[in-house]
Amino acid sequence: MPASVTVQVVPGERGSHLRLERGGARFALDRPVQVGLLDGPGYEAAYDSVQESGDAVVGTARVQMAEGTEVVLEDHITVRNDAAVEIVRHARVVAVGASEGVRLGLAGKTDVDGARDEAWQYFIPGTMYNRNDSDGDGIEDYLGTYVQEHRDDKNGCLAALARDSRSGATVSIARISLPAFDTGITPEQRLAREFVQRTDIGSLGVAPAAEQVDLRAAYPFVEEVSFCLDTDGSGWGAYLPSEVGASVDVTYELRLSWTPDLTEAIWQLHRHQYNRLGTRRPSPDLTLADSVEHRQLLTQLYYRKWEKEEDPLEPAGYLVHFSPRTGETLGSLIEFGFSGDQSLLAYTQLAWGYRKDVPLYRDRARSVLDFFVSAFQLENGFSHGIYDPFRNRFTHWFTGILMPFQYAENEDDVRRYVGDQISRALMPIARELREIEGNYLRTMCESVYPLLLSYELDMQRGRENDTWLEAGRRFGDFLLRAQAEDGSWYRAYAPDGTGLTSPEAWFGASYVEQKSGTIFPVPVLTALHRITGEGRYLRAAERAADFILQTFVEPTVYIGGLNDTTHVKSVKTDSVGVMFLMRSLRAAYDVTGHQRFLDGAVKAAKILASWVYLWDVPLPEGTLLAQAGFRSTGWAACDVIPSGGYLDNEFLEFTGDLVAIAAHARHEQLFDVAEIVEYGMQYALSTPRNDHGYVAPGIQCEGVMTAYWLSRPDKTEFSGAVAKSKGDDNDTCNALTNGQASYAIYELEDAYGTAEFDQIRAKLFG
Repeated sequence: MPASVTVQVVPGERGSHLRLERGGARFALDRPVQVGLLDGPGYEAAYDSVQESGDAVVGTARVQMAEGTEVVLEDHITVRNDAAVEIVRHARVVAVGASEGVRLGLAGKTDVDGARDEAWQYFIPGTMYNRNDSDGDGIEDYLGTYVQEHRDDKNGCLAALARDSRSGATVSIARISLPAFDTGITPEQRLAREFVQRTDIGSLGVAPAAEQVDLRAAYPFVEEVSFCLDTDGSGWGAYLPSEVGASVDVTYELRLSWTPDLTEAIWQLHRHQYNRLGTRRPSPDLTLADSVEHRQLLTQLYYRKWEKEEDPLEPAGYLVHFSPRTGETLGSLIEFGFSGDQSLLAYTQLAWGYRKDVPLYRDRARSVLDFFVSAFQLENGFSHGIYDPFRNRFTHWFTGILMPFQYAENEDDVRRYVGDQISRALMPIARELREIEGNYLRTMCESVYPLLLSYELDMQRGRENDTWLEAGRRFGDFLLRAQAEDGSWYRAYAPDGTGLTSPEAWFGASYVEQKSGTIFPVPVLTALHRITGEGRYLRAAERAADFILQTFVEPTVYIGGLNDTTHVKSVKTDSVGVMFLMRSLRAAYDVTGHQRFLDGAVKAAKILASWVYLWDVPLPEGTLLAQAGFRSTGWAACDVIPSGGYLDNEFLEFTGDLVAIAAHARHEQLFDVAEIVEYGMQYALSTPRNDHGYVAPGIQCEGVMTAYWLSRPDKTEFSGAVAKSKGDDNDTCNALTNGQASYAIYELEDAYGTAEFDQIRAKLFG
């Protein structure tokens, strides 16, 4: 491969464009000059002229639109290093015509010998991984097209990438100048979909182009198809005010390389942007230790236990599912696993009770775990997920964002709770699911794994809870019976242990989707092996880990972490799926020492890093997040449907796993990612000094809006679902958040004697 990318000027009849080449990777910047008008035709062409200027070449153009708008553009193009070419763009409006708004852009296409459409792999952070086709039908699973451009504030590393899987040729486009400001988009503008806005938010994207791939940038943003507004994928875009003197100053970068696989292509681009964007560890105004105190005290406030006279099962739990502005619990559901995460809360409260030497905390935690063991689990090891003490019954499926379906008495109630969009999208599946009994494998594993950790914690201090271990064994045996010959498990199971596959939109349309449940059980099995010494649990864990490597890691298809969805499909590409998969491979390596499991864990960690924001999104003045001083660095996008428009808290639980993998692999750059996550994700926590408008310290909403997602105006009682705007939270506090945060910090303290990353870094890397 040549030492450096080369830039060649290619003259033509209508101007000159640029050709970039490095080894087998080539890119033609053949449409660098693009001008769009609000309510008018667009224009695209090459430069009028290209001249050398020192180490750079300068492309210039003067564009006169038919309605009178005139734009002058100048691009300074410089080879920055072996792989990258920087484009510093200066443009200004010199004459105003009839149009009220103007947009600028650039585009070019790859030029790889023998390339085919189906061989291209794509990466847009938090949005596109490989080809987004886990159901295997050849069509992108979510927006239904590979023509995708996305707003900068939905793009965690401000880049997009295309890779030819046959040759390894890899080409990316990135924005290097950080967006500095944004203004709110009004409901009227969201309905109009095309509007004038003062903003520094642009967009980047990809599109197939006759066996090659277009890479695109626009300023301000445009999205041809998008879930920002509605479930229908309506496109939208902004234009700058067309005013004499209005200017654009933005810097892009094109990179050309060869990469051995998609994982390494994504990691190299992510790490390059980490350095180019100047990513640094966030500095929230509280210590990690203080954050745990606030979170644990808040959890205590929501403990409740029913007496036998009220309910013979004597339910006990932490009823943390409420609006942070009122503190009033929404319903009374006790959920083990996922958004309720009662076992994890109980484990961290038990650990807190020992740390603080407060028996009350320990006793309450044990009562919650006792309730699970006595009431939730069947003799065959299957366990229910949700109990409703008011109706004295178990319920199924409607967790997380779908929780209001549990409270609704009829379909009118559903529409009142979650609005028209969500109810229309999910009502047909909801009707079918109401006739099916069962539970997600994630939920069952999240119920039992902390139970086993709690058993070990108490046992180390001389207290044995035999019923807890018996419950763990029952579930372990359930897993062994349900495990397929290839080492896999289904996503969900009926109470008799039958794997569920219908409706396929919920449980998977392909074998890969249906078997996404395999990413969860390994830590349970390795914990059982650690406690009992029985080799059968270890053998099952190894088989599962090998299935994970072959099915998800090597093809770069990471799916199935979440139990809920807004629409389209439930089994989807999401960040928490990568987290659980990474944890499973870490657990397999910890107990076996097999290098293949560590190598797979490192690959998963690199993909997980790509979900993380490396910069602080500018927020509209006056919004909740702006007033609270929120910063997005270190936060992870939730899943590819909202893309980076919605960031959630799940990574709080897995920072210890990522640190452990970094330590095993001697990989300090992965440690960097864990560090920005651990500190950055404290920015949404209410404290006595910064209450976010919430009713108490220790509250952190389930997620926050750093862009737009299903933001078309809609009336909802449960505002966590739709009609949210950039700068909002989702107005929902769920139990899992504080349990997750406390879990990871305790794990770090137990492993390294501290949770402060400066001290851990010194211990691990010197």
